[in-house]
Amino acid sequence: MGIEENKRNDLIFKRNQLMTKLVIIFYLMSLVINAFIDPVILKFLAPTGLVTCLIIYLLSKSKAATHVTMYLTIFFIFSFFAMLITYEPLLINFIFLWLGLIISSIYHLVRPILFASLLTSIATVYFFFQFRNEIFPGADTVDVIYVTLFGVLVTIFLVFSSRFTEQLLLQAEKKNEVTSKELMRTKGYLDSLFNQLIDPIIIHDKNGVIFQVNKGFEDTYGWKDEEVAGKMMPQIKEFQLHLLRENWESVLKGETTREMELKNWTIDEELLEVAMSVSAIRTEDGRIVALATIIRDITEKKQTEAWIRRSEKLSVVGQLAAGVAHEIRNPITVIAGFLQLMKERKESSNDHLPIMLSELARINKIISEFLLLAKPGVEKFESVPIHKLVEEVLTLLNTSAIMKSISISSSFDIEETTIECEPDQIKQVLINLLKNSIEAMGYGGQIEVLVQETADNRIHIQIKDNGIGIPQDVLERIGEPFFTTKETGTGLGLMICARIVEHHHGEMEITSVEQVGTTVDIYFNKVIRKQEGKNEHSSQECDRENRKTIERNEVRSGTR
Repeated sequence: MGIEENKRNDLIFKRNQLMTKLVIIFYLMSLVINAFIDPVILKFLAPTGLVTCLIIYLLSKSKAATHVTMYLTIFFIFSFFAMLITYEPLLINFIFLWLGLIISSIYHLVRPILFASLLTSIATVYFFFQFRNEIFPGADTVDVIYVTLFGVLVTIFLVFSSRFTEQLLLQAEKKNEVTSKELMRTKGYLDSLFNQLIDPIIIHDKNGVIFQVNKGFEDTYGWKDEEVAGKMMPQIKEFQLHLLRENWESVLKGETTREMELKNWTIDEELLEVAMSVSAIRTEDGRIVALATIIRDITEKKQTEAWIRRSEKLSVVGQLAAGVAHEIRNPITVIAGFLQLMKERKESSNDHLPIMLSELARINKIISEFLLLAKPGVEKFESVPIHKLVEEVLTLLNTSAIMKSISISSSFDIEETTIECEPDQIKQVLINLLKNSIEAMGYGGQIEVLVQETADNRIHIQIKDNGIGIPQDVLERIGEPFFTTKETGTGLGLMICARIVEHHHGEMEITSVEQVGTTVDIYFNKVIRKQEGKNEHSSQECDRENRKTIERNEVRSGTR
């Protein structure tokens, strides 16, 4: 059975049910009217009509043979009228034969109308001659022709009317089908676009109660559509709602709004920097039924902007440091030369000369620190086992930590991995960071040092303490030139560390929670190879290098 045939059967099935409803309504109306006009007939009308209605009702419930049900329904209607005329042969009951013909047009099909017309003609001729004196007293035999002709004319009218109506219905049905397909196709496109957009989209009411979110929202924030539907936006905090509500009110008034940059939180409490724009969703008549908030994650953009600003600051400070170092080093060199000459010639007391020379050396080291900002290193890189380098730094600082009852624990997930670096500079970074952790701990605490290799072949060094932590406003300013929270600090310590790490093609990240602790993660991008032979410095050389590095760092204090 084809699709068209199925549709026609469904249509006939629905019209069978409609026919049943009409017959029952007519039957009930007849009972009510005859109860007042002719109560005697109810003895026949009530049981006969009830049986007829029950048969027609049961037939209309079946989808097995809709065409047969249609013809049987028409037949039982005429059977009831025939029994009614037989029981009480009156003209008014005879007229009901044409009612059966007329209501058969409800199917809008030619065949059921012709079938009803045939039954009407047969019944008309039969009852005309059977009850001629009761129904048509004084009528001639030829009158039956006119009565039958009336039925034929009604049939012709109903046939043409039904064909015309059926064509209109088919056209409307086809148009509706085409429109439905277009709507479904359009809805499919919109649903596909809605769910395939990477940017999160929230459909909500004017109060922020969510109707629907797209897959971009689920991927970005972690909440599923069914988890947030009917709830307030979970990614924003309460204090941000008044800003958004003002924006929503503006959109509802038809005003143009700009993007709002806000902080959002994921389901895992990860902070995101986002730009949110709002648009109205309108019906055809222009009514606003919902709002659509489109969100762009600008976290990386903000980080890039901060990195650019930081680089610009470092560049300016580096140029300044290079100029200062150049201008100061020349006269210091001259002074140092003369003092050395005075010492050799013994032209004056030598009591203060060693101190003066020592201080000049100290000034020279400070200038070297400035030069690191301008040019992190001119030393030649060499392959160094990273775990050996870290162990040497831990050995040097362990005594200082023990004096403050601080425990330093280490974990190495790699053994022989080497990196191309300048060892002194990497040690300087580690010493600065560990000294910062020790100073932040006060008395007592735990420092954890982790060295491992990441999945993308980078070396990851993590220094984690449980000190006092860093306030958010201070954390945001870390790395700014000359910004420090220490009384004797210069604000250049972490800048130099970051500069050295950057010079080694690495990255440094600092995270902190007040009263919980601070974590510093360092990543070196270039992992060269596994060390195949012994490439170790002698213990004496390592000690000399470490002492040299510590002396260099003692002239400045790092800033968190």
